[in-house]
Amino acid sequence: MSELQLRVRGAYLELPVSEYVESHTLCFWCEGRLLDDITVRLDYRNPTSYSYYPISAWTGRGITVSADPDIALEDRQTDTPPRDSRGDVFRPFLHYTPAFGWVNDPNGLVKYTSPVTGETVWHMFYQHNPYDWIWGNMHWGHAVSRDLLHWEELPPALSPDDDGTMFSGSAVVDRENRSGLKDGPEDVILLFYTCAGNTSVRSKGKPFTQCLAYSTDGGSTFRKYEKNPIVRHIRADNRDPKVVWCEELGKYLMALYLDGHEYQLLTSEDFLTWKPLQRLKLDRDAECPDIYPIAVDGNPAKRRWILSGASHHYLVGTIEKGFFTPVQRPLALSSGKCSYAAQTFSTDDESERIQIAWDRETKYGSAPLSGQMGFPCALSLAEDGDGFFLCAKPVDALDSLCADERIFHQAELLPEKPLVVPLEEDACDIELTYDPDKVEKVFTLTVFGQSVTFENALNTVRIGKETLPIRKFRQTPHIRMLIDKGSVEIFTCGGRAMMTVGWMLNFNQPRAVFSVEQGSAVLSRISIRRLRP
Repeated sequence: MSELQLRVRGAYLELPVSEYVESHTLCFWCEGRLLDDITVRLDYRNPTSYSYYPISAWTGRGITVSADPDIALEDRQTDTPPRDSRGDVFRPFLHYTPAFGWVNDPNGLVKYTSPVTGETVWHMFYQHNPYDWIWGNMHWGHAVSRDLLHWEELPPALSPDDDGTMFSGSAVVDRENRSGLKDGPEDVILLFYTCAGNTSVRSKGKPFTQCLAYSTDGGSTFRKYEKNPIVRHIRADNRDPKVVWCEELGKYLMALYLDGHEYQLLTSEDFLTWKPLQRLKLDRDAECPDIYPIAVDGNPAKRRWILSGASHHYLVGTIEKGFFTPVQRPLALSSGKCSYAAQTFSTDDESERIQIAWDRETKYGSAPLSGQMGFPCALSLAEDGDGFFLCAKPVDALDSLCADERIFHQAELLPEKPLVVPLEEDACDIELTYDPDKVEKVFTLTVFGQSVTFENALNTVRIGKETLPIRKFRQTPHIRMLIDKGSVEIFTCGGRAMMTVGWMLNFNQPRAVFSVEQGSAVLSRISIRRLRP
């Protein structure tokens, strides 16, 4: 096996990457000790992009780099990595993507208001591979926003260590300093994460455990708790801790995925010591639990608890007599396979439930990117005679991006008479309502070359093989579509149903076309809003 001996003089080691070759495991050694290991599709001959591995922590030291499978490694050190701008052509207008690499589950969503400056910042962490645009090398990426629309990417908050790579989790602001970790005027921000053992060379043979990291400077830097893990291995690849304050218990509550469809609830008074409470099953779902209280119909005096899984199935329940008790069968908020692993922000205001998911079936041409964060949605809980239903809609901050709006009333569609609306090369927000008695069969919206089919008789909106109900009971059909370069998010049934589908818009066809092939359709109202990036 060939090895590369190098004296560290730069900030980064340049790694040429290609999607057409196999992955190599690179191990970094110093004086016989394994410092780190990563996997990357290394290609010095025909790279399609470049990633940059940080080495400044070893400045002046001699290190050895080995590769498996064997490849002739090259010493390409640099202080200022060039920016790959190819991704900008494909990068979505509305949805967050990092500058480079793979993303999946949102992690540690937290709203932080500094007691020092009074400034409020939304922190979004996420599963990130900073060295390739396939899954692997799991870090916690980090981005911040003041308005949930414009995001600034920061350096990764958590990096792999000897016990594993950094899998999913959550965040809480410890305003009362229950953890005792406060050190300065800022409140402590706690990150709860899964340390995924046996997912790297360094962590071979180790189990999945739940760990803690914290920030005492308002979220600028994080350090790992010296007495990790805070929850030892329970079963299988137990993972994805979600932590929230529970008023009914007077304690903090952790929801943890175990295996199959089973989740574990635990409690703590200090964030450091956790005791098991109960186990719950969420049929047809797994991974990435989210748990939170939410007001019923906006009434904070009447609230329920939600426990959801990665595939958007959720239980509505109460916490009484020390336990979570479901009050109805599980329901699903989202359809389709694209939207996954949604999490809600931890905030001081229980009336505010903002959710972000991972849009996992989004690709960006030849750009070295994979995946995006879903657009932030506001959640509410509605009650009617059939039970409780989560409802979702894009956050109201979206309105600030509106550049112009065109409205059409009583638009009649005939085979020879489509409605054609010119569009500019931007994202758009389309809403439409119609009387089902005035739609004979099927009508279609084709926007920038992508088609959405509304099957009135089947009560279905269809994109490719993915379907969503248009209405429930006797509701007037109301559909909202948030359309971006790489995806569309559709909301129906008063927000009780939603679906995300990955696509790539064709800006060579800058128009929206409403049409029918047979019969006729009258659309009561159409609104098309152009959105600034």
